[in-house]
Amino acid sequence: MTVQELLPPDLIVRSVLGFAVGALIGLERQKRMTQADAIGVRSFGLHSLLGTLAAYSYTVTGNTVILVYAVVISVILVTAQIIYKIFRTMRKGMTTSIVFAMSFVLGALVGLDAPPTPPELVGPLSVLAMTISFLVFLILGFKEELAAAVAVITRDEMISAVELGVLILFLWPLMPEYLQVGTIRFPIFQTYWLIVLLLAISFGNYILVKKYRHRGPYFFGFFGGFANSEATVSSLTDFHVKTERKFPGRMSLAAIFANLAMVLRNGVIIVLLDPSLEIMRYYLFPLGILVIMGLVRLAIERHDVREHDEQEIDMRFVSPFEFGAAIRFAAVFTAVSFVSLFLQQVFADVGTLVAAIFGGFASAGAVVAAVVPLYVSGVISLQTAVFAVIITTTTSVLNKIIYVYVADREGTLARRVVKDSLVMATGVVVYLLLLAFDLIPLV
Repeated sequence: MTVQELLPPDLIVRSVLGFAVGALIGLERQKRMTQADAIGVRSFGLHSLLGTLAAYSYTVTGNTVILVYAVVISVILVTAQIIYKIFRTMRKGMTTSIVFAMSFVLGALVGLDAPPTPPELVGPLSVLAMTISFLVFLILGFKEELAAAVAVITRDEMISAVELGVLILFLWPLMPEYLQVGTIRFPIFQTYWLIVLLLAISFGNYILVKKYRHRGPYFFGFFGGFANSEATVSSLTDFHVKTERKFPGRMSLAAIFANLAMVLRNGVIIVLLDPSLEIMRYYLFPLGILVIMGLVRLAIERHDVREHDEQEIDMRFVSPFEFGAAIRFAAVFTAVSFVSLFLQQVFADVGTLVAAIFGGFASAGAVVAAVVPLYVSGVISLQTAVFAVIITTTTSVLNKIIYVYVADREGTLARRVVKDSLVMATGVVVYLLLLAFDLIPLV
């Protein structure tokens, strides 16, 4: 009989994992506890290994005697630990007792796991046990940080987070991917996803501004722009209204950050979808124009902000997120997306260019992600692809004017965004005209 027959690799992996999922939790407990007799790596690891061996023996033999025996022993050990802690050490809290009981369950999950399919080393239950073990380790390890975060959470913030969770958990599985309207398949799930994204961005905006005060909108604008610049600017405008329109300089500066992030993101999408870099060759020039113009406006606007907007942002009357802003954005996005899909389907190449204009008002990233593969597969020409990508990016810079105006019609922020968007877009429009009249050849 060979060594592999005596000790199958699966059994060795299970035994190691069975000890490790408990030992990882015990490691954190042992580092935190100061008493010499506190349970730690060995106790937690052996407790979870007990669960693994008992559960594995049940899967092999079908006999429940060993499993029941192990469960009884585990109950006795956990009970003894609770009694010792309460009556001997007089310490408060049940965290150690709870995670000690959990270690047995995690070990049992490893033992109950089905044999992995090669080349996989572990099955789904083992992955679940490892994930939960690591999650528990993080929760225990960052106790002070979590306590500090919970301490500053208000009732409105907690309700908002729960509302967002309900919107995701309950509606996500029920939402169809497409809605058939005549001959057009409208991506209804994408609209739902954008509503969720906007609410999440809005909540992130609130948290960032609360933490960093006057610098928060800048972080939010840039990182939110990578996800969806339209939703980001819409959320920023709504936040501007909620803060009584006191900080137009900061909000317009954050909108510039969102545009810069969007332009860079589109470049990344082009490179990923077109390894030949044919489209990227012609996108580099407008990319440079938009980035340079954006940085110039950034420097000017930042100087203006330093002079006029140095006071802290008052968060007392601001909601973590606003459903009204999300619904307004979704309505605009849905209308524009439907029109662009119709034009692209009916008018082919010309329709692609027109769709790029309309689609840029909704999501330039989605248009770029749709156009570049059409060129790579030979459906459209390089000229059409280049024009579509540059047009939709330019439109996405200009569309911030509409999203700001829809959410705030009083003018101060809208005027700043109009100026910033036109400055950034002017150079690209000149470049497009040079391409259109063959002054810059497209080969």
